[in-house]
Amino acid sequence: MKVNFYATLRAIVGQKTVEIDLNHGATIEKLIHAIVNQYPALREQLVDEQGNLQGHIHVFVNGRDVYYLEQEYQTPLKAGDKIDIFPPVGGG
Repeated sequence: MKVNFYATLRAIVGQKTVEIDLNHGATIEKLIHAIVNQYPALREQLVDEQGNLQGHIHVFVNGRDVYYLEQEYQTPLKAGDKIDIFPPVGGG
């Protein structure tokens, strides 16, 4: 599954888009854990001490923030889904 990273997360990963191997029907939660396993430097940025996604990180599936999906982080993913992960962004 292709995952796009933005801003400071992109700098940590070293590229805009990465490929993450997942089993068919894996959830967003499993995707986040697979990302952290593949890119340990993201652990502190993405998940808290209990392994839950940090509240300030936004994961979008096909342009929709997971906070607004019916099953949130338990939403199953499909092979063609577009995944975007954003850190907190500020500006003025």
